[in-house]
Amino acid sequence: MAGEGAGSPVDPGRLPRAAAGRVEYVAQRLARALTRSTDAIAARHGVSVPEYRVLLLLSDQVPRSNAELARLSFVSAQATHLVLADLVARGLAERGAHPENRRIRLVRLTDRGAAVLEACLADVVAVEERLHAGMPQPERDLLLSALTRAAETLAGGHFGDLPSEREATERRRHRP
Repeated sequence: MAGEGAGSPVDPGRLPRAAAGRVEYVAQRLARALTRSTDAIAARHGVSVPEYRVLLLLSDQVPRSNAELARLSFVSAQATHLVLADLVARGLAERGAHPENRRIRLVRLTDRGAAVLEACLADVVAVEERLHAGMPQPERDLLLSALTRAAETLAGGHFGDLPSEREATERRRHRP
């Protein structure tokens, strides 16, 4: 049928109940929409999504190690190292010494990085306001806490959920 390709919007009335009634499916729809928005926002401000996420994680001005940023952003330490190298080279973050361990370098947001993050967040807030637009206030108040609780229950993905981490590692090792 015409107009029913992959780029067509989903008609919620046509979703099979098995999909529409699953948190996993609805969460994936939301995640994809937010990912597309975040990708456009980051690009508009000259950063990638991984760079935006690291800037966001540095926003409290607490210097963090590469390993801590990797855990918080759900990627490997190697991937985080590459993102940080680019942010540092562009003056959006800077490295400093750890007060107790000279082998660890801590990263913090620069004023320039904070300005890029602030611009990104203004656009992110607009997307979040659009997300909340059709919700009554009690639902708005519950959304973030419910999502946070759900993520914590599932250990935020694999990080910290040792059985799931082991299973995922084994699956990767034994791929055909």
